[in-house]
Amino acid sequence: MITILTTTEHEFQIKEIIDSVDHLNELVQVSTEDSPLEKSDKILRVEGKEIHSTIDWFDTEPPYLFPSVVLSEASLLALVFYKIGNEQQAFQYISESDSSYKHLLLATKLKFGYEIELEELFDLNAHNKAILHHYSNLSPRISFNELRELYANALQQASSSDVKSYTAKHYLNLLLDAQLFEDTIVASESFLKEANSKAAQLALSMQWCTASFKNLQLPYDPDTLKSILVKQEECIQYLQAHDLNLNAALLAMEACDVANFLGDFPLAKEHINTAIKTFKEEEVTEFLGEAGLKKAHLLYHWSKNGSPQYYKAAINAFQDTLKVFKKDSHPDYFAEIQHSLALIYSEIPAPPDEKPMWTAFCASAFKEALEFYTKETHPYEHAMVCHNYATALMDFPPAKLHNNHEKAYGLFENALEIRTTEKYPTERALTLLNQLELGWLMHNEDGKQEEERLQSMRKKVEEVKSLVTDENLLNRAEEQLEKLEKLKAII
Repeated sequence: MITILTTTEHEFQIKEIIDSVDHLNELVQVSTEDSPLEKSDKILRVEGKEIHSTIDWFDTEPPYLFPSVVLSEASLLALVFYKIGNEQQAFQYISESDSSYKHLLLATKLKFGYEIELEELFDLNAHNKAILHHYSNLSPRISFNELRELYANALQQASSSDVKSYTAKHYLNLLLDAQLFEDTIVASESFLKEANSKAAQLALSMQWCTASFKNLQLPYDPDTLKSILVKQEECIQYLQAHDLNLNAALLAMEACDVANFLGDFPLAKEHINTAIKTFKEEEVTEFLGEAGLKKAHLLYHWSKNGSPQYYKAAINAFQDTLKVFKKDSHPDYFAEIQHSLALIYSEIPAPPDEKPMWTAFCASAFKEALEFYTKETHPYEHAMVCHNYATALMDFPPAKLHNNHEKAYGLFENALEIRTTEKYPTERALTLLNQLELGWLMHNEDGKQEEERLQSMRKKVEEVKSLVTDENLLNRAEEQLEKLEKLKAII
């Protein structure tokens, strides 16, 4: 819905213009109130004899600021159709000689990624110059530092507090994209102090939330997480109140992550269910798949933290995502999901008569994951899956056609080829420790093989101690060494 705010002086004229186009009044309301009576995500103001485009805070259209234009039937209809998203119809009402033509053309090129020549940026305000250099298909590209200078200039030249906040929002996007999270946090807090309108404050708060969350390091600080969640929920409520449901759903996905890290699984589930419901209603398949995957990971995390009843719910959630992320269309997602399912199948509590079924599912899912995560194309992931598959095999019931423990040992060796001392010392230590646990389960043919295995295990313990400083891992290594010393004494 588009709302045109005006005075009684222009109300009849504007309604007449809107009514002149069939069915347009179904998408546009004209109001003489200071605020629209109905919810609206796009607003035009007609004051005096000029049309003013208001700021779009929540990314429903390109971040281009249109200058005020003289009120006429052509200029009003062109702007209305642009905001509806019918750019082709918008250009039917204006010619190249109109003052708004150039801006309409640049905004349209920005929206669709059409190429823009540097000469077209002549005589633009500082905000639009920064925006076009930042987001458009413009050649030649400028450096990151040059773009920061353009934004600094635009912030300095901003014509109002709201324009400055709007420029700041996109400057913060630049910092986020560059992963300068601490800079983003500091800058957003400064800009928030100067923001006047509620919309500006919430738009900047969302940037602060994103930067603060991405800047977190283990162990996560609960107070920071709670601060982020409070701001996210305030923004979600505002977006929903203004019918910006897709924006609200995307933010609800982020709020799910924060609640998950806080250990508030019911709240995390509430947020992700809100997102899923919206994506279904809006028929946004890709987002629906992403949200479903997030819900599946949440349920898996929940099941591992004292609620094993959610294992089967997690399995169902992961399998639902396979309706979107199919093997032929999304092989990377498919492999990730298969790996997650394999882990669940290996961990789910099951009575003895069901165990063979779950282990068969587990082995099949691990093999599917390894088809995509090969040593050549995805070495890190390949090592991770090999490690996890080997760990799962240690608890498998005996197989008829092969020795599960021998197979697990080989998979650990595959992982160690990639998890080298230089590249992945911590991951290597974890693999060595699990391989040590496997050593106690393996069969020795004779005393010579037993002695060789003991020597090999001792070397692995010493290697772990040389790789890490983590107290938990070092304690596990010491426990292995004590067991080896006791066995040596017995032998």
